[in-house]
Amino acid sequence: MMSRPWRSRPFLAAALALTVLFALLIAAVTRLALNESRIAGEPAEGVIWFASQGQYEAMRLADAALLYETGRVSRDELMLRFDLLDSRLRLFEEGQMTRRVADMGYDDDIAALRATMNAQRQQMPNVQRRDVMAIVALHDVARSMAQTMRDFANAGMLDGRNRQDAVRDGRRRILFEVLGYLLATLAAGILVAFIVVRGLQNTAKAQAALQHEREVSRLHRAFTSVVSHQFRTPLSIIDASAQRMLRRGSAMTQDELVNRVTKIRNACQRLTRLMESTLNAARLEQGEISFHARDCDLHQLMRSVCENQPDEDQGRIVLDIEKLPRMTIADSTLLEQAVQNLVSNALKYSAADKRVTVRGERHGGDISISVEDNGVGIPVDEIGFITERFFRARTAEGISGTGIGLNFVSQIMTLHGGRIDIRSVEGKGSKFNLLFPYRPVGVQAPAPVAAQ
Repeated sequence: MMSRPWRSRPFLAAALALTVLFALLIAAVTRLALNESRIAGEPAEGVIWFASQGQYEAMRLADAALLYETGRVSRDELMLRFDLLDSRLRLFEEGQMTRRVADMGYDDDIAALRATMNAQRQQMPNVQRRDVMAIVALHDVARSMAQTMRDFANAGMLDGRNRQDAVRDGRRRILFEVLGYLLATLAAGILVAFIVVRGLQNTAKAQAALQHEREVSRLHRAFTSVVSHQFRTPLSIIDASAQRMLRRGSAMTQDELVNRVTKIRNACQRLTRLMESTLNAARLEQGEISFHARDCDLHQLMRSVCENQPDEDQGRIVLDIEKLPRMTIADSTLLEQAVQNLVSNALKYSAADKRVTVRGERHGGDISISVEDNGVGIPVDEIGFITERFFRARTAEGISGTGIGLNFVSQIMTLHGGRIDIRSVEGKGSKFNLLFPYRPVGVQAPAPVAAQ
């Protein structure tokens, strides 16, 4: 019996799958966070802004060179414009921009601009207003750098757009992965819960079956003990009477001999009834007793049951069959055994001076045969178990019995399509009522109902 479903292979496999899916989910969320950080960490606007600033300063240097030639701009202002352009170029040579420039394929262009700027810086002290060639060269260098910066800004714009598209595609793909992992994790969780619940249900069923088996085993041991005691008592009577007859022999009077033989016969009859009830219950359960519905004389059956009781008990029986139909369709043999069992029980569990009422009547479409006594009764909490095999009420302690008679009666009623109703008050008596369908003679006999 599996008492811990979480140790089963299906559960461990599902739990492992759940763990793997959870790890993949965490990895996907981490990748999503990194993907989003690419937008924040590498904005396209940075490249465009730096390149635009570089283009702007290059154009202003070109304008300043022409104005310097006409005398409208001083040398200091010309050098200031040159330094500002140099500082904008330096932005592409430091920090993250270096990697972006290389990724975009403009590292050689920036290196060439740097070489040009360094060469031009060496010429700046010699540039005079009258030196037209030097001023034109400075103007052309500035215009060339402005053109390069403009191209770089355009490339940065396209690169940023491509990067954003890639980030969006990556985000969409990762989100689909996360959704898939979430659904798979949910399915794995449901599977784990199902395995646990089913395991607990199987465990509960197995425990209930084990408890039932223990109860059956206990009842069987109790039955064996009771039967052993019931066999031992009549055997002891037979043995004692036989030994006395052997010892006394011909010296015994006729009365003594009749008394001993009567005791032996009564003990033998008791053994016979005990064996018959035990064997009949087992045969009925195994289907070895057949149900034969045929014409049944209920009046004769009831009288026969009463007449078959011990002579000393027959005077205690009150038989009332005036309202009972005489004939019906039933298995007379099984029905007689059922009534016989109820009457003998009523006599056994009642005091010797108490009467037992046996009554038969018709209620609508049913035949009712009741046996009522004024005996020990049945505790209210045990009435529901009284027809179970081997069960005996606690009020029956000290009284001979096997605990199978009422179970046998209940099965006989089931075969007849009827039932047994029990009403009892502890210490005051019990009433057992057999109810089964009334079937007039001449009507086709019904098929027997399988005993449970």
